[in-house]
Order: sequence, then structure tokens, then C-alpha cells
Amino acid sequence: MGSVYELDSLVSAFQESQALENSLGVHHLFDHPLKADVVRLADKVQGFMKPAHARDRIEGWIDHASSQAACRENSDKVVLSLFDTSGEWSRPWEEAGYQVYRFDIQDNPELGDVNNFNVEFFIEWFGDFYGLEVFAILAACPCTDFARSGCRHFGSKDLDGRTKASVQLVHQTLRLIEYYKPALWAVENPVGRIEKLGGLPGWRLSFDPCHVGDPYTKKTLIWGRFNADLPVAPVMPVEGSKMHLKYGGRSLATKNARSVTPEGFSYAFFMANNQLDNPQFALRAKYDRLSSRLLGQAIDAGLKPHEISELIDDAYIMDLDDNKAHFLLREAVSLRGVSLDSFVDEGGQVAMSF
Repeated sequence: MGSVYELDSLVSAFQESQALENSLGVHHLFDHPLKADVVRLADKVQGFMKPAHARDRIEGWIDHASSQAACRENSDKVVLSLFDTSGEWSRPWEEAGYQVYRFDIQDNPELGDVNNFNVEFFIEWFGDFYGLEVFAILAACPCTDFARSGCRHFGSKDLDGRTKASVQLVHQTLRLIEYYKPALWAVENPVGRIEKLGGLPGWRLSFDPCHVGDPYTKKTLIWGRFNADLPVAPVMPVEGSKMHLKYGGRSLATKNARSVTPEGFSYAFFMANNQLDNPQFALRAKYDRLSSRLLGQAIDAGLKPHEISELIDDAYIMDLDDNKAHFLLREAVSLRGVSLDSFVDEGGQVAMSF
């Protein structure tokens, strides 16, 4: 029973630490999503597309991602993709010109082990990304010890320490997110117990691969801070739940095959969340203590994200002086001849859809 006690203690201690951190109000990274921001892609499906038409739609998303690389406006943004041996979830970001770093222990036991992550690790191996902004952290955490499909094994895994090891990976992922405070972060897993054990806020998105062009079912949840209103390319799930039919077994190769991120989802997620197409989301998330309305007005007034960053980062990040950051923003918007709203909200919870 010692391992079960250790697991319970680990979960409780992390939850207490999170509660203390959140109470300080330095960020809103782990706020529960607003009800209006929770999306079930199944609710967006109004009929099925022919596979060829769905494929054409996905190809359009792929072309759109690739077209962003030419302007090089994404080249100063870093995307960290964890537990990513296939590279599928982060592929659109790489094609769009983001600086993508993938980590998976299968590919590199030293650099890919999330348990090794700390400040010194990223300084020593990556120069802390040379001052570039960590815009997004994506994490497809191992699901073997969390997924409801394997619940008959939960008892033995809790006893022998496997669950504890998986929970520690989730906790370390959240610590990394808290350290870099990216505008966007997302954790993917099938339906199961990762939310309760891992200390995640409520899930923001649910989908099946058939909603985004892959003709099979595998209900998946995404937790994090992102825009969940993804475009869809719904097709009939003619392959059913193919994962265990075609990729059954316990070998590492079959487990990897089951965990590959569907291509359609990867590009749909990019379409809804990349910073060029969604500048207001990116700013509101990055500066989540500031007035979201004022940030939106700054964009509408023609201020570029990098101009806003140069204007307020010292006050907001270095000095934690939100009043000064608000003053600088209001002054810059006024100088553009834009009439400011008489009421400005106080920041806080970020609405992801506009």
C-alpha cells in the first residue's frame, strides 16, 4: 500500500502548491475554461463530407500553414512539443516557420526525458532559446496509466508505482508551462483520470478524429489555454474504433501507432490558434492580467504584437506593474487617434473566442 499512499501524497501536495501559486494572481495559466469556451467538435458537425472533399479542406489548411513561413513573422516564436516521437502535432507550426523543439525519451533518453527539465537544463542545452518567446507548449502525455480503456489495470499500476511515474510527468509538464508562461498550452489525452491525478483545469475541447477528416473514432480531450473553436472536416467513421482493431498489442511500436496525433486535428488546431490569424488571442493570453478589451483596441488601432511587446514588457513582466502597462497601452492607442472605451475590464479569465 506504500505506493498508493505515495501517489495520494504526490497528488495532494501538487494541488496545494497549485492553489497557492494561483492565489498570488501572477498569471491565469491554469484557470478553468469559461463555459462558453468549452467546445465539443461533435456539436459542430452538420453532416458528413465526402472523404475527397474533407481531404481538400485539410490540404487547404496545410497550404495555409506553409504560406506563413515566407513572411518569417513566426521565426521569433518557439513551440515546445513534449512526448512527440511522431512530430505530427507540432508539424504545422514547424511548416509555418515557428522554432519547434520536440522532446521524447524514445528519441533521446537524456534530452527527451521531461523529468530532467529545469532552468539549468534549458540554459545549458538550448541557451534558454536565446531570448525568443516560448509561444506554445504542446504535450501528448503518455496515456497508458490514465486512459479509461485500461481501467481494469489501474489497481496494479497504482500499487507498483507506474501511475506515480506518469503523474510526475504531467506535474513536470505543468511546471514547465508555469515557468515559460506561453500564450498557448495544451495537454492531450483520451478520456480517463489524468485531469484528477495530474492537477489539470477542466478540459476545453473534446473531439474524435472523424470530426477532422480521419474516418475513425477515438474520443480525445484537450486541456489548456487555447481557442477550442476548431474548423471541422467531418467524415463518416467507417473504420470505427480502429486503434485496437488494427493496432492492438503491448509492443512499443503498436503503442506509438495508437498515440499518433491525427493529421486533420493537428492542422485544425493550428488554424484556430496560430498567432498571425489570431493576434488578439495571442496577446490576451500572453498579457492575461491586463484588460482584454484594451489589448483588442490596441490591435484594432494598428499596433503590431511586437510593438506592444516592446512597449509594455518591462512594466508587465519585469516590474509586475499592471497600472503602468495599462497607461502605456492607453497612451499608444490614443496617439493613434482611436477613441478609448470609457469602461475597461480588469483582465483575468481570458475568453478564447471572439
